[in-house]
Amino acid sequence: FFLLIMYNLSNLISGLRILLTVLLLVTEPLSALFFVVFILCGVSDVLDGYVARNFGLESDFGAKLDSLADIIFVFCFLISILPLLNLSYLMILWIICIVLIKVLVILFGFMKFGEIPLIHTYLNKITGFGLILLPFFLVLYSSNIFIIILSLMATFAVVEELIILISSQNLDLNRKSIIKK
Repeated sequence: FFLLIMYNLSNLISGLRILLTVLLLVTEPLSALFFVVFILCGVSDVLDGYVARNFGLESDFGAKLDSLADIIFVFCFLISILPLLNLSYLMILWIICIVLIKVLVILFGFMKFGEIPLIHTYLNKITGFGLILLPFFLVLYSSNIFIIILSLMATFAVVEELIILISSQNLDLNRKSIIKK
């Protein structure tokens, strides 16, 4: 039993992140409990990859579970946090366009390669890090400047991902950028 748990530890951590993420939907946004759950989600995201790489537990299933956990996290996080933001209609439209393009990128990649193409580019990682910083900036600053910067990064990231998918013959989920393979 212990060996089974150890062999699947990184996947269990990803599964725990999915459960924790759903808790974001039922906690008061920006409350102490929200930040505890939010930080645990972030730590588990780093920890599952660390455990998988350093203990030889990497697997296709684990990578896909991690990507699924990332999608669920972003979805639940945005649902919980967006109502707090005083965004203009133009900003809301921009964010909706980013999400729709991301969905189209996923659908296009799935039709072309037969799997969900969540590419781990530098821009995607920077955008993810920006999302992690967002609630802290919301508590410290009332300005929407960070949201604009984050939306710009997300726009560049999703466009880069689309260009990579269009121009690639094979799907490389670990491709770093348009330039660097």
